[in-house]
Amino acid sequence: MSGSQLWAVDVYGRGFSLWAAGGRWRRVADLLLELKRVTGSQHCCWGIGCDHQVYLHVYPSQVPIRHQEKTYENQRWNPVDGYTDTLLPTDRWQWTDEWGLNPQPLHSFVLPSANWEWEGDWYVDDESCGRESSETGGWEYAVDFPATFTKEKKWNSCVRRRRWLRYRRYKALGSWAKVPLDRARPPPEPFTDISCGGWDMSDSPEKHIYLWAVSQQGKLWFRTGIRQQNPEGTCWEPIQVPQEVAQVSAGPKDLLWVVLWDGQLLARTGINKDCPKGSSWELVQPPNQKGAVHVAVGLTVVWAVTKDNKVWFRRGVNSHNPTGSGWISIGGEMLMLSMGPNDQVWGVGSDDRTVYFRHGVTATEVTGRSWVAVSAQLDGSASTNHSSIPFYIIFEILATASNCIFCLSLCLLIKLR
Repeated sequence: MSGSQLWAVDVYGRGFSLWAAGGRWRRVADLLLELKRVTGSQHCCWGIGCDHQVYLHVYPSQVPIRHQEKTYENQRWNPVDGYTDTLLPTDRWQWTDEWGLNPQPLHSFVLPSANWEWEGDWYVDDESCGRESSETGGWEYAVDFPATFTKEKKWNSCVRRRRWLRYRRYKALGSWAKVPLDRARPPPEPFTDISCGGWDMSDSPEKHIYLWAVSQQGKLWFRTGIRQQNPEGTCWEPIQVPQEVAQVSAGPKDLLWVVLWDGQLLARTGINKDCPKGSSWELVQPPNQKGAVHVAVGLTVVWAVTKDNKVWFRRGVNSHNPTGSGWISIGGEMLMLSMGPNDQVWGVGSDDRTVYFRHGVTATEVTGRSWVAVSAQLDGSASTNHSSIPFYIIFEILATASNCIFCLSLCLLIKLR
């Protein structure tokens, strides 16, 4: 993984990155933002700021993020004025959606946040590259509004409509931008944990991202409407959980586990591309009587840490059996764990607060063989003694492979050696 990159956030909320080939931690360019948690996918990262707000970092790309807004102008014919916007009381509004069910005047369209900008003004969609055609003007004709519209004007075409388009562009690529509060909805409680996943749930070219968050009151939330062309998503929806949640971890596919306040674990069942929020919970007993404090979910694996810092692997986990069949004790003591590409495991030692990765993890040996420490200096430090840097950070890993960036969904407390 010569192209791998590790990201970190220290106790002051400052971000750092470490390239595998470089061997030094570097401060990221965004000096103003203070983060507590980070999670991400191939296209973007999400974070919880020290102000309890949610932030989004969309990776720079040569392909812009553009979203099309559209509305329909409706007119009716009368023998005096011809086609006019004076409609019958039983007709749809002058400006509506395609089906005429909701009013959509041009002035009702506003930018969802300050992270977007309009590319231009409204124009008629008449297959003439945004220029109004002198022949059709983009109009479609029908006998009445519930009927089928066609380009051809007939003797009994009593109504007509045309579509107007406008594009907006996401302008905050390559920087951390605050996600706006949901319109007409009260904001959720302050978040304490966040995790995204699900992008490998479908074979569709457009990878959907499903974001989960935990609030200070132990409630679980789901972010709807996240798409490649709508990276901010639409709104937060509460998910019913039988007890208070302490931490959440989502895998790239259909696995989702949570840790409860009392140390028990829940696995979400019924998650699929048609029901990304899942349908029910199944209780999973913790590996020992101490109870779990952390869970990390990958493609087809689940790891956990108990309150005595012991590391455990859940065997038998797959899409058909998300709860698995039993726990296996793994050597070593960790504070927290995090999953990387191909189910690679990273952790923070409970004694030395050093970052470790699990050596020997393969498709046939998913538990690996041993823990190997990761050491790095802080860039700009002249010291050659790594252990002399008393620098504690909350750790976050991103790994790049095949021009894609994978951000792991866990923040870990470590010390740079």
